[in-house]
Amino acid sequence: MHSSWQGASLRGVEGLSVRVEVQLARGLPALSLVGLAGAATRESRERVYGALRESGFELPAGRVTVNLAPAEEPKEGSAFDLPMALGLLEVSGQLRPRRGRDWWFLGELGLDGCLLPLRGALPLGLAALAGRAAGLVLPAGNLVEASYLDGLPLLPLATLREAVDWIEGRGQAQPHRAQPPAAARAERAALLLPGGSRLRRAMAAAAAGGHNLLLLGAPGNGKSTLARGLAELLPPLDRAERREVMALRSAAGLAVDGSRRRPLRAPHHSLSLAGLLGRQGAGARPGELSLAHRGLLFLDELPEFHRDVLEALREPMEEGSLVVSRGAGSLRWPARFQLAAAMNPCPCGQSLRGREHCRCTPGQVQRYRSRISGPLLDRLDLILELPAWRPGDATDLLSPVAVLRLRRQILRARRRLRRGGLQPLASAERDWLDQRLSEAGASFRQRLKLAALAATLAALDGRPQPGRSELVEALDLGLRWRLALRAAAGG
Repeated sequence: MHSSWQGASLRGVEGLSVRVEVQLARGLPALSLVGLAGAATRESRERVYGALRESGFELPAGRVTVNLAPAEEPKEGSAFDLPMALGLLEVSGQLRPRRGRDWWFLGELGLDGCLLPLRGALPLGLAALAGRAAGLVLPAGNLVEASYLDGLPLLPLATLREAVDWIEGRGQAQPHRAQPPAAARAERAALLLPGGSRLRRAMAAAAAGGHNLLLLGAPGNGKSTLARGLAELLPPLDRAERREVMALRSAAGLAVDGSRRRPLRAPHHSLSLAGLLGRQGAGARPGELSLAHRGLLFLDELPEFHRDVLEALREPMEEGSLVVSRGAGSLRWPARFQLAAAMNPCPCGQSLRGREHCRCTPGQVQRYRSRISGPLLDRLDLILELPAWRPGDATDLLSPVAVLRLRRQILRARRRLRRGGLQPLASAERDWLDQRLSEAGASFRQRLKLAALAATLAALDGRPQPGRSELVEALDLGLRWRLALRAAAGG
């Protein structure tokens, strides 16, 4: 007797189509699982047998072989429990299918026969969508994330018995079309952006152009507040971006909802390289870089992060993805994030207030600043100094109306930049910029970034072309502090 049902395996943030084949032969009762199954998959025998007993079915009498095809691809996870149970029931004559052959089946079984929610149900469902499945059967607990599957028929079920009843044409369960959850309406709220109008404009430019930035200032001066304010200014996710973000959250085992907010990840400086890049091999999960995909990665106390963690940022900042290779193969993780970092200007953090307040020696200051390498520094577009706060200074709290006006200005600028509506630099301005950058010893990459920053500033002002004023502003926001930091880094 032979049975075959369609399932899927999670590989990074992608789903792999897997055919679950079950064969029953004469012999002593035994079950062999072949097809490069991981630990959680190999343990499915106990879960499936327990679920069959508790659901009122009999265990197959004979030698059972379960093959997960294609055999050369490693398989991970517990999503094969349901198709494996269906195959065992069919080969033992306890299931007579009337429908479902062209559907995909996903589900982990509890020992009581219940279907338990899966990690990665959304990327697994995306594989079913790409594979032109007629529909998807999955645990009821995964219905919210599966609703992002754009019209794919879904059948959320609670137990193995419900799945059997539906396949045999009985029961009350009825499929319905996937429909993304409605996005929550953004609440109108005030926003704190310390540092005055200059830094507020820099934050608007960062949000409009997706520019990476570094904030310098004394402890307690508002660096973290300013970075988190930037996250509030970023435009909402569009439909395609939201599905990408939710697929990554699903693969990580995090909650999946209908929010259109861009991700904000703010890991502690004790973060390891594996925590940044993601866990590879068995049970691979996305790291902080991928969880910040389409959003903001905020690294506070930047020099305190491990050097290998900081250097690992460089390629993803350029490529928008990262490839991690191990003995079992390689995985590509999406990682198109915007970096916001913060640091003190010196170990004690008081050097901006004058030598009378700073306790650090010049050597200590240089060693502290040199923890940021020249190549990483070269990938930052804006380097901003927060002025020291003094009693009586304004709190820089923007009213809800002012926040709404600023967000609309940012959206208009993003549209201009995306449509290519800005003209390139005039020859006179280009020559002037090249002269300034040559005097400063800037790299070609930095020239491109400063020109892009000037274009963003022009787009914010509704100008068709960046001029001398935008170039001067871009140099002030992106170059002045860079020279001091690069000298400390030896670059």
